[in-house]
Amino acid sequence: MWAQFWVNILDLVLPFPKKPLEDITKIMKSQHWKPSKMFERAEKFFTSLGLLSTPPNFWKTSMMEKPTDGREVECHASAWDFYDGKDVRVKKCTEVTIEDLLSIFHQMGHIQYFLQYKNLSVIFCAGANPAFEEAVGSMVTLSASSHKYLLNRGLLSHQHQDSEEEVNFLMGIALEKIAFIPFAYLMDLFRWKVFDGTIQKDVYNQEWWNLSIP
Repeated sequence: MWAQFWVNILDLVLPFPKKPLEDITKIMKSQHWKPSKMFERAEKFFTSLGLLSTPPNFWKTSMMEKPTDGREVECHASAWDFYDGKDVRVKKCTEVTIEDLLSIFHQMGHIQYFLQYKNLSVIFCAGANPAFEEAVGSMVTLSASSHKYLLNRGLLSHQHQDSEEEVNFLMGIALEKIAFIPFAYLMDLFRWKVFDGTIQKDVYNQEWWNLSIP
């Protein structure tokens, strides 16, 4: 409903349908990946860049899978900093899919951000702005979804991509990232007009649709 990801229509708009993308989720399941392995791969990605390792407590306190004891939990993936310099956690009901693997890389980007500012005074324990921290996660996700990285992790069988396969890959990225830009702009435009008083409370809904359907 948020128009955030359009990748579900990739098979309908694939530029070169005779060269569909490999089913990485299927490959992961055939290799018996587990949620713990997915987090470990993300951890190794960051440490390979010379960045910080997550503290041991992270692996004990994070919720990496949906509890099996019948508890109702919020499964939307999120990263948490408890502002004591050592307690950072991820909450996610992980499934063995490529989408969840990339989501984990994104969340671990937040965790890395927390670790990097842990020794600073509290006023500096936040992103430069609300978008910056998300951009760090997205940058990492794009790197982890690259052909080279997936091939090195044994999640692709093709040694090389031809130009048609590269275009298909880029279409998938466009449906995930670029298609969201108009909606994201609309959201901020509406909110700004609310905050500066241009849009009054009694016409919130009307003005939302005026912006949405010009």
